[in-house]
Amino acid sequence: MYFQFGKPKSLYGLQIPHQEMAQLKRNNQIAVIDDMPFAKAAALRNHKFSIVELGDIRSVDQIAEYPIIICDIRGVGKALDSDLEGAHLIAEMRKDYPDKYLVSYSGAQFDVSYNESLRNADASLAKDTSTEQWVSALETGITKVANPRERWLRLRKTFLDRGVELHQVFKLEQSFITAVEERDATKFKVEGLPPEVRQIAIGFAKIALVQIIKSVAGT
Repeated sequence: MYFQFGKPKSLYGLQIPHQEMAQLKRNNQIAVIDDMPFAKAAALRNHKFSIVELGDIRSVDQIAEYPIIICDIRGVGKALDSDLEGAHLIAEMRKDYPDKYLVSYSGAQFDVSYNESLRNADASLAKDTSTEQWVSALETGITKVANPRERWLRLRKTFLDRGVELHQVFKLEQSFITAVEERDATKFKVEGLPPEVRQIAIGFAKIALVQIIKSVAGT
């Protein structure tokens, strides 16, 4: 049995300082997974986005430090040996890093076998999508990942969907709020979580939570 002493902290009581989009763009790097040069890279950099082209990747852990990922659907994820290529890669990224903002893109049409994996993306764009639409999609993503509440809600949904007991999620949420308020990632306590989600929480605390705290602190 779990007892909560005192008044619980409210997630919506978190004080989130306003930041200009220019600052958010500087502080949130966007990784691109594509076996070819990313055609929109120069234009998006001219719009002050921090674009990092990774090429293809061998492991989803390579994207751990990036809050936003743009992933091609064709020609990537070869090391994971899936016929779904980038769609499978997106599904694996969502599984291990549920708080990240994922954007899929391609110049091809896909059969229904791709649909379930592609539902893991937050946005899907065609390669010939206008620069204006790319800017809008990425600014939306940056706004979401820069907001501690949004990042936590994504993580919380994953824990609940995977059967973590409600009282454990509540304790974790309270420690997350404390960590953000006190600007101290070590306040985020993952003890007692089931092994299948513990590593997700540890990874979040190690990288994403540190980034969130730096963002709200304006550093």
